[in-house]
Amino acid sequence: MTDRVTELFNSELAGQGSPLSKIDLNVERFSNLTSLGYSYLSRPMFVGKTEMVQLADDTARAANLIFSMPERLFDGDFERFRDALQISPARARLMRRIGEVKPPRFGRIDAYHDGVTFKILEFNAGSDVGGQDWVSAVPRALLDIDAFRSFADQHGLTYTDTGNLVAELLRQVGSTVTGGRDPVVAMVGEPGDLAFGPGPWQPFQTLLQEAGLDCHFCGITDLRVRNGRVMFGDVPVDLIYRLFEADHVVDHPEGVEITEQVMTAHAEGRVVFWTPMETEVFQNKSCMTFLSHPRMRTWLSDDERLLVDRVLPWTRSLLGDAALEDRELVEYCRERREHLILKPNGLYGGRGITAGWEVGDDEWWQAVQDGAAVGAVVQERVVPRREPVVNPETGRVEFWEACWGLYYTPDGGYAGGGCRFLPFGQATISDVEPAKKSPGTSIFESYRAGIFLYTDGSDATTCDAARARSW
Repeated sequence: MTDRVTELFNSELAGQGSPLSKIDLNVERFSNLTSLGYSYLSRPMFVGKTEMVQLADDTARAANLIFSMPERLFDGDFERFRDALQISPARARLMRRIGEVKPPRFGRIDAYHDGVTFKILEFNAGSDVGGQDWVSAVPRALLDIDAFRSFADQHGLTYTDTGNLVAELLRQVGSTVTGGRDPVVAMVGEPGDLAFGPGPWQPFQTLLQEAGLDCHFCGITDLRVRNGRVMFGDVPVDLIYRLFEADHVVDHPEGVEITEQVMTAHAEGRVVFWTPMETEVFQNKSCMTFLSHPRMRTWLSDDERLLVDRVLPWTRSLLGDAALEDRELVEYCRERREHLILKPNGLYGGRGITAGWEVGDDEWWQAVQDGAAVGAVVQERVVPRREPVVNPETGRVEFWEACWGLYYTPDGGYAGGGCRFLPFGQATISDVEPAKKSPGTSIFESYRAGIFLYTDGSDATTCDAARARSW
C-alpha cells in the first residue's frame, strides 16, 4: 500500500511540464553528494509521523530488551552471556564489560516495510555504523530545489538532521569528562589508518567539525595515555569515537595494549569511549534468536512478546554441530529454503549472506552447514513492498524496493535515516563471487534516498518544512 504523499508526488511529477521532473541530485551542483560516491533517486521516501513514532518506540523497546539480556537471562554475568554467543576468547577479552555504566543504546536498524508494517531485519549497534554523512544531506539538498521546496511547504514535510543530532549527543556524553565545554573528539580507526586518512569517514568528520566540534582522525595505535590523559600527539582527547572493531586489533599486540589502556581510562572517567567494545556483543545476530525462539524467550512478558512478533521476523540460531542435530530446525530449513535467508553472525554489509530463494537445495544446505560452523542465523524472508518511482525521462512508473536504515539514540525517538533502493526483484543478495554477478545486481550498487515525514493519524503538528529539525 502506497502512502498518500507518494501518490501526490508521483501524480504531480508525471504531469505535463512538471518542475519536479527536473530534480536530479546526481549533478555538479550537488558536488557534496556526488563526492560521496553514491547515486541518488529522483524522489525521497515519505512516511507518516505516527507510523515512524511507533517504529521508533518499538525500536527503542526492542533495543532495550537486547541490552538487558545479560541481567535478565544470565543473572548479570556478562561473561556467560558472551560465551553463549560463542565469541572467541581473544575477541571476548576485548569485548568485556568495563565499569558499572551500561553501554549506550546507539546504532541503526535495517528494516523493510512489507506493505503492512515495518520489520526489523538487523540491529547494528555502536558508533561504527555508517551513513550519517548522507542521510541528512539528501533531504537538505532537495529543499534547495525550488520545485521540491514548494511541494514540501504545501504538505508540511520535515526531516530529522541526524548529523547535528549526533554532534549534540557527543556534546552531552562528553560533558561528563569536560565539565561542560565541548569535547575534543578523536575519530579512531584501526591500526595504520592515520597513514591512509579518514577515507569514507571524511564527510562525517567534516560534518562534526562544521557542527563546532574539534574533531581529529587517527588509528588506535596513534593514541597514547600520558599522566592519566588519552593523547593524540600533543592533543588531549576527551571523547573517542570508535570506528574500529575487535577484529581489527585482536591480532595486533600494540593495538590490544592501547585499546585496553583506553578502556581503563574510560572506566575511570578520564575519557569517553563512544561506544565501548562490549557494544559489539549486542549486535551479534544471535541476540535476535533470544527474542524469537519460543524456548528462549520465556523471560519476556506477554506485552514484550507481542512487540517482538510485531517487529521481528522469525529468526533461529545456527551455532555449532548442536544446531544441525536439531531435527525440527533442520527439516524447517530444508522445507522452507525459498522463504529463508542465512546471515553469518560476525559479518556485516551483506557479506556472507545466502538467500534461499536464489540458490538450489544443495548450495543452500552447504550454506547452512558452513553457517553453523562459523555461527550464523537463519531468518524468515521479509518481502519489501513495491515502491512506485516515476522515471523523469520516460514519465513511466517503475517499481523499486527500499531498505530503510533508521538510527536510534540513548534518548529514544526517531533519530533520522535514509533508504537504499534497488529495482524491485533485481537485487542479488547471496554472497557469490563478484565476477559471477551481473552488472547492477550487487547489493552495494544501490541508489540512496532521503526520508521526509508528514502529518498523519492523530498527529496534527504543523511543521516548518524549510529547516532540519528533530522531534
